[in-house]
Amino acid sequence: MADLLKTLTVLAVVVWLLRRRIYLGTVMAAGSLLLALLYLTPPLRFLSGVWSALASPKSLEMTATLVFTMIMENILRTTGTLKRMVESLSELLPDARLVMAAMPAMIGMLPSPGGAVFSAPMVHEASARLSLPADQKAMINYWYRHIWEYVSPLYPGIILVAGLCHIPYQRIVLANAPFALSVVFWGAFFCFAGIGAAPATAGKGTGRGRALRTFLATIAPIMTTLVLVVMFRVNPVIAMGGVTLLLYAGHRYAPAAILTSLRESVSLKALFLVFGIMIFQETLRVTGALDGVSRFFAASGLPVLLIITVIPFLAGLMTGLTIAFVGITFPILMPLMGGDPPSLGLLSLAFGSGFAGVMLSPVHLCLVLTREYFGADMTRVYHRLWIPQALVLAAAAVPVYIFS
Repeated sequence: MADLLKTLTVLAVVVWLLRRRIYLGTVMAAGSLLLALLYLTPPLRFLSGVWSALASPKSLEMTATLVFTMIMENILRTTGTLKRMVESLSELLPDARLVMAAMPAMIGMLPSPGGAVFSAPMVHEASARLSLPADQKAMINYWYRHIWEYVSPLYPGIILVAGLCHIPYQRIVLANAPFALSVVFWGAFFCFAGIGAAPATAGKGTGRGRALRTFLATIAPIMTTLVLVVMFRVNPVIAMGGVTLLLYAGHRYAPAAILTSLRESVSLKALFLVFGIMIFQETLRVTGALDGVSRFFAASGLPVLLIITVIPFLAGLMTGLTIAFVGITFPILMPLMGGDPPSLGLLSLAFGSGFAGVMLSPVHLCLVLTREYFGADMTRVYHRLWIPQALVLAAAAVPVYIFS
């Protein structure tokens, strides 16, 4: 019981600090210190754990992957590749509904906090002849932007799950696939309710052949990375590093331009955020809090499925960040999911539940930016959002049944 109270105290402080808009990396470092103090951890032992968290091969791999993700996003955005990708897609799809769904989905293939704003004007243009209410356009843009976060190894959440649980990306992608498929399926019913077929309006009339060539060319860097990592099991650092070098060479970046790109791309705040989470996870291990919490819940009689569902959902709802709910709750839940490595089915349930909380979070940046762009009423957006999100979460029954 003492371990549970200490851990819940730290969790409550972390959530309280996040609600006060304090930087997540700082919050996780503070949580690590508080946890070490509650367990009276000797300073040298704590510092040794910090070093292990930052210098382990898994931590270094995850950090390098995140760096290359940021660099790739910057290159594709600043060279206009992302914009050409979406414009060419408008020439290829005959129905405005397909264009409205595909635009945020395409932009969502790479993680970018501003991606929702980038695709929102295109959703607005594609829906110009349809007279849709603002909350419906906001729902379409927000919903389809987040297909890939369940399955793409380019997203920090998946990267962190793989690093914490020591499970290959490919297996996590396979287990989470029902969520991504459910997003597409239920979106067709709930996002486009009351909308009939309508011609797309965003294209420039360049011809379908040329549009197809443009689309394939612009999407090639993203698809190459995904194929190398998911199908051929190439190390993400090698795959993304190679594609990044090819992008620099293909766009003829001069050395000075490369340095400018690196300065613009690499966010120290994002890196420190990951460092803070890894330190928190290692501190949980060093203090023995994980074993204590696991023993308590094992003897509590509470259903494991209930615990694994509720805790990540609440963390996601309160923080609005995938990387936050993973970093805060997965180290605590891993012993309940079968240890190291955990059950893949229960891991997928925890991720799906946590991301459902992220999607419904009022502090989720994409939701806030989308609502502001369309001037939508948040209550109406939530009215459209919560039922399909609950149905997507229900897809967790598939990986739980297959992999548990």
